[in-house]
Amino acid sequence: MHQLPRGPGTTANGIFGPDLTHLMSRRTIGAGVIQNTPENIRSWIDDPASLKPGALMPAMKLSREDLDKVTAYLLALR
Repeated sequence: MHQLPRGPGTTANGIFGPDLTHLMSRRTIGAGVIQNTPENIRSWIDDPASLKPGALMPAMKLSREDLDKVTAYLLALR
């Protein structure tokens, strides 16, 4: 697995799931399938397969409130 350089200030070493260190500096998400917009990030978290059929990431089935919180957190990653 190829690892991108981590952002400043992180010591994260996780290998379960995608590396989100540089999420908001990317133009696309979902392996380049869709534009990186707040609406698409929210949709991606809610149901990845709706944007990328065959996506291995499961639909998280979060409440609307939790989906809003996770989306806001991801949008804050710079």
